[in-house]
Amino acid sequence: MDLVTRNKSVIVKELCVLFDVTGETIRKDLAVLEQEGKLIKTYGGAYVPDGVRNEIDASIRESVLTDVKDTIGRVCAGLVREGDTVFLDDSTTCLSIARYLSLMTGVMVVTNSLMIAQVFAESRSSTLLLAGGKLDIRNQSFTGEDARELLGRHYADLCFVSCRGLDREAGITDGSEESGALRRIMLQHSKRRYLVVDQTKLDQINFYRIGGFELFSGVIIDQLEDAGWRRFLRELGISVTETTAKKKGETTE
Repeated sequence: MDLVTRNKSVIVKELCVLFDVTGETIRKDLAVLEQEGKLIKTYGGAYVPDGVRNEIDASIRESVLTDVKDTIGRVCAGLVREGDTVFLDDSTTCLSIARYLSLMTGVMVVTNSLMIAQVFAESRSSTLLLAGGKLDIRNQSFTGEDARELLGRHYADLCFVSCRGLDREAGITDGSEESGALRRIMLQHSKRRYLVVDQTKLDQINFYRIGGFELFSGVIIDQLEDAGWRRFLRELGISVTETTAKKKGETTE
């Protein structure tokens, strides 16, 4: 639990080596801690959502809300046309978008994500431009001056950018300055700018402020049930696309 609190996420394989026990033992211990409300167990590990500098390991994030991210990915890919150049950040939501874009023809993707680069390694119909730099193991992406310099030299037709938190006063925030700065460049260098998030990111504030709501023109989210948020975004002229809107007659408890 000390490791989870300190690092915000843990991986079962690494814990097996550290404690010299089987994966079954680790998973049972994590299940007990989850029942006690101390962490959230997921495939391959566990995490805690608190802390402004919370950067959960990419392998853990990839296994969370997979259906939600897949649906967001499909909707976002539908906004991309043949011949478009697209910025994708290193979020696992954008990884879902990349899987759909890799099936399209004539699309160029610019990213700093190693995981997205691997998706396009087998694609022969689209083009990938990877921003290199210092490898961030936890996020499986490249950061630093080299990554900022490459992204800063390019412009895109549209971008899809996620964040760790979205707050009406603080704006859009991220867990680290490095990732947040790259996301801001993508937003500033795109004609059409979309923030892609799930509803758990609402009313959250994290360590680094990417910027205000003027940075993006549309939000693509699984569901937006909060009337206050809906009114706030409408007054700012920001479009909202819900990818898993409630069916007719369905209520929220």
